[in-house]
Amino acid sequence: MKVTSKSNQLVFSGRIGPTVNYLWCGRWCVRSLPSQYNDARTEAQLSQRSLFKQTVAFAAKARRVLKLGLRAVSKNEQMTESNYFMRLNKQCFALEDGLLAVDYERLRLSDGPVAPVAFGVPQTVDETTISVDFEKNPLHRSTKSDDLVYLVAYYPELGDFDISDPVARRRNGLTMSLNEAWVGREVHLWGFVVDCAGRASQCQYIGSWTLGDTAGNADESTLATLDDGIQSTADIANTQMVAKSRTNSSIPSHRIDGNAPLASPPE
Repeated sequence: MKVTSKSNQLVFSGRIGPTVNYLWCGRWCVRSLPSQYNDARTEAQLSQRSLFKQTVAFAAKARRVLKLGLRAVSKNEQMTESNYFMRLNKQCFALEDGLLAVDYERLRLSDGPVAPVAFGVPQTVDETTISVDFEKNPLHRSTKSDDLVYLVAYYPELGDFDISDPVARRRNGLTMSLNEAWVGREVHLWGFVVDCAGRASQCQYIGSWTLGDTAGNADESTLATLDDGIQSTADIANTQMVAKSRTNSSIPSHRIDGNAPLASPPE
């Protein structure tokens, strides 16, 4: 056991009885030692352990991405990035025939208060290079042009993550080169923003396609995913505009149709 003095208080690290004190990220923490129990090893227990083990392995492969996307929020919660990721995405993982199944559309690789961008449909530049345009998200009017935008790619067959070089938000577009070994394999793509303080935005799932596809564009499922996201954003914006108009007594309220132009207030 090690004893140190901090702010006129004695702080120790090590084991005392059933507890262990330790220093983590500049904070003193305490945890209990594992207790003995009778392991029934039921089918449900073994299934849950297998799910947990495979989910931890998935998070470990994404460690470099999580340090960018979850570092600030996980530190505020006094958790590691992997533990925060597990808590944030526990509904995205399940077992199918003993193997890990992932809901990629709901998976969140980043989280935070930074204003996101609206990503467009990925375009194929060549067999291993893609480009994605992005624009200012209409729901977040206050942004910083120096914020950095990242793309993240995942290859389920190989279990590998790759992250792009960042570009400034003001660039409105990003190009990412991928490994030749992944040509002909399914690829999933996300994007998010990180500010100068290390805080991130919530990530956006951009879609999936086969790398090196001669079609040159994302498949129909990707287009549908992006269309749903754009429609959802428009619906929220319209709802906020309706609420704002009703708070102003000098302007009568108008019902706003998501597919119709906005009505102009009377002069």
